[in-house]
Amino acid sequence: MKTTAELLGELLVTAYGCKKHDVFVYYSPHVQSISVTIYLNRWNKRKEHDENYYFYLTDKMANKKLKAIIGYIKYLNKEENK
Repeated sequence: MKTTAELLGELLVTAYGCKKHDVFVYYSPHVQSISVTIYLNRWNKRKEHDENYYFYLTDKMANKKLKAIIGYIKYLNKEENK
């Protein structure tokens, strides 16, 4: 079972590896929160984000949420290879 810190590291690596879509990861240690903003088909200053996830790492479900977001970004990475 991975720790929250390990999952955060995996999230950053996975987001960095996403080349077709832009994934922004924000960590706020003073409140133990994470925000992941996804722009499908790249960021554009005239476009709103397509998806945004925000939650506290103190939440009981935080690790499950991190795993789900990591899995979704990996899916997006695979999707772009079609």
